[in-house]
Amino acid sequence: MRVLQAVHQFLPRYVGGTELYTAQLCHWLQAQGHDVAVLAGGDTGGDVTWEGIPVTTTPGGLHGPKGPGALFLSSFGNRQAEVAFQRLLAEFRPDVVHIHHLMGLSPRLPALAKAAGVPVCATLHDYWFLCPKSQLIDHRDTLCGGPQGGVNCARCAVDRLGRPHLMPLAPLAAPLFASRQARVRRAFAACDLLMTPSRFVADVAREAGLPPDRMLPVDFGIDASAPLPRVERAPGDPLRVAYLGSIDESKGVHVLLEACRILDPRAADVAVYGNLATANGGYQLRMRRLAARTPYGEALLQGPLPHSQVPAMLAATDVLVVPSTWYENAPLVISEAFAAGVVVVASNQGALAEKVRDGVDGLLFPRGDAPALATVLRRMAGDRGLVDRLRLGTPRHASRGEHWAQVEAVYQRLVEARQR
Repeated sequence: MRVLQAVHQFLPRYVGGTELYTAQLCHWLQAQGHDVAVLAGGDTGGDVTWEGIPVTTTPGGLHGPKGPGALFLSSFGNRQAEVAFQRLLAEFRPDVVHIHHLMGLSPRLPALAKAAGVPVCATLHDYWFLCPKSQLIDHRDTLCGGPQGGVNCARCAVDRLGRPHLMPLAPLAAPLFASRQARVRRAFAACDLLMTPSRFVADVAREAGLPPDRMLPVDFGIDASAPLPRVERAPGDPLRVAYLGSIDESKGVHVLLEACRILDPRAADVAVYGNLATANGGYQLRMRRLAARTPYGEALLQGPLPHSQVPAMLAATDVLVVPSTWYENAPLVISEAFAAGVVVVASNQGALAEKVRDGVDGLLFPRGDAPALATVLRRMAGDRGLVDRLRLGTPRHASRGEHWAQVEAVYQRLVEARQR
């Protein structure tokens, strides 16, 4: 088959769970003899090849030069992305299109594919189908219950503009955001099938009006290759704790750093692996100040970790912390941790509470509660038996290969349906 993948941004410049997932899927499909191509948003347009994957980038996407206003308007349509997509439809001639993210691209892509006679599936990696910011966190950094007719979205937009005096006027812009929501909902409703990596995101999608009869639950799976041998702790050594992922406010890295202010380095050795440079300037400064106020100092911030070095890091880690303040969906890092025998401590909300079973294969703590997180880590540091029991509780997940085969079967099902 010939499969066209569409994603808001791509490697090597932009590294996140969705980008890594898309790249790994492309490589697996190529290994099975299929042809793949990627359409991604970016700073510039053009055709490149990354690790054997043909990639077409289109300007004006998520990282275009026109700012958040242009990004929001792309929720209604992005002519540059549409032209690039139609060119790929004509030149690459895909048998199926797989949508991973449309932020910064255009909600018209599914309809354009269907008009060309090409079936479309999508993976709901986050909540962009409902929330322009993707994460269902409002302007007060609290969990959001949804657009509420566009009013909540308008308030977030006013806050982003940095003009709090205009907040009373925010409801006047609600119809614009309600229109955006209707347009995006139609885009995903046009897809032949929607893959949902968690029950939580499926429930949110149903409540948002997406067709439940087109939803297919999928398990991203874990790497079936043998993990590196664990680096065992010597008696009396501190608990080895790590954070791995993007650094921004919604990921809750500040919650972990605030917990570190009341942790004893002799009990828990903590490291944060992530690219601080990708965070906004204010959050970068906040992270550095928080780190400096801990007993660990700025050594807490280890910087980005090449993906090739992740297995070795996990082999030497006891606990992975996922302190996100948004609902998350199905973080790949949790699967990677479980595969490596690493216990996960996560915020007790959304799909995180679904993926990490409290007291079985990990522990949960209240969202944003740094003292509670510190208490959990102190408890684990003082009870090595607890960590060992949780490690043994990790359930059997589908392998990554089994997951890829499930996605391949989806493609085949859509192609066969078109041919009938």
